[in-house]
Amino acid sequence: MSNKDILMAALRYEEPSRIPWVPYVGVHGAYLIGKDSDEYLQSADLIYQGICKAREEYNPDGLPIVFDLQLEAEALGCKLKWAKDNPPSVIGHVLNEVPLSELKIPTEKDGRIPIVLEATEKLVEKFKDDIALFGLVCGPFTLGLHLMGSKMISKMVKSPDEVMEVLEFCTQVCRAMSEMYLKRGVEVIAIVDPMTSQISPQMFDKFLLHTYNPTTELVREYNGRSLLFVCGDATRVVPNLCKVDTDGFAFDENISMAYAAEEARKNRKVFCGNLPLTVGLLFGEVEDNIKFAQECIDIGRGPGFVLAPGCDLPYSSSPENIKAVANLVHQG
Repeated sequence: MSNKDILMAALRYEEPSRIPWVPYVGVHGAYLIGKDSDEYLQSADLIYQGICKAREEYNPDGLPIVFDLQLEAEALGCKLKWAKDNPPSVIGHVLNEVPLSELKIPTEKDGRIPIVLEATEKLVEKFKDDIALFGLVCGPFTLGLHLMGSKMISKMVKSPDEVMEVLEFCTQVCRAMSEMYLKRGVEVIAIVDPMTSQISPQMFDKFLLHTYNPTTELVREYNGRSLLFVCGDATRVVPNLCKVDTDGFAFDENISMAYAAEEARKNRKVFCGNLPLTVGLLFGEVEDNIKFAQECIDIGRGPGFVLAPGCDLPYSSSPENIKAVANLVHQG
C-alpha cells in the first residue's frame, strides 16, 4: 500500500496496516525552505517547494496544501496583518464597511486564491499516487467572525436572523472553495472551524450543524472524504461533531483523546489528533514527542484513527521532533 492508500483506508473508517500520519504543515513549510511566512503564502512556487520538502523530511501519508484561514476572508475584502512567522490575521471586518448584499462568492481569480490553486495543480500532479493532499477551507462560523468581527457572538442572541444570513453566505463560500480543490484532484476536504469551541452545544446545533452539509454533499459527489477541524477546548461539542455530516473530525490537545475516540467510535467517525504543539513539537524534546505519540497511538489504534498534531504546526517547530514521530509510525 502507498502512503496515500493507508490514509484513505482510515478515512473510510477502516484499520490500515499501520497508523496513518498527517503533520499539518502550514507556514512550517516556509521554515523548512528558509523563507518567511508572508513571502511563502504569496508564492505558488514557494508553497510547492515547502510541501515537497515536508514530504521528503516527514514521510507523511497526507499533507495540507496550505493552512491559511484568512484566504477566503481576504478575497472577500477583509484587511490582513502579515507576519514573518505566522499566518496573517484579519484586522478589518468587511461587514463593518459594506452590507452583506454587496459581497460576492469568491472566484478562482480573487485574492490569493489563484496562487493557492496553482500550487494545488502542481502538487496534485507530483503526489497524486503517493500521498493524500488536503484542501483546507475556512469553516462558516470562523469565516463569519472574520466578516463580522466578535459582535457576531452577541448577535447570535440579539439578532439571530442576521447571523443566519451571514452563515448561509459563508456556507456557499465554503462549498465554492471546496469545489475549486476537488476539480483539481484533491481528495480530502477539511472544513476548518476552530471558533466552534466558543459556543454551546445548543448554539452549535441551531446555527452550525446544517451549514456543513452543502460541502459534505459536494465532496461525496467527487468521491472524496471530508473532515471538520476544531481547536481549543471543544469538549462539550464533541457529541455535536459526531452529528456533522463529515467523515470525521480533528481536534487538539484540549480534548481528551480517550473521550474523542470513545465518541467517534460510537458513531463510526474518523478522528484525527492530537499531538501537543507548544510543549511537544515546538519546544519539547525528542523523547517527549515519542511518548506523546505513543500515548495517542495506544488510545486511538483501530479503525478511523489518524495521528496528527492538534492544529497547524508552528512556524519553527522542531524538524527532529516531527521526524521522531514519523519514525515511530513507520516502525509500526
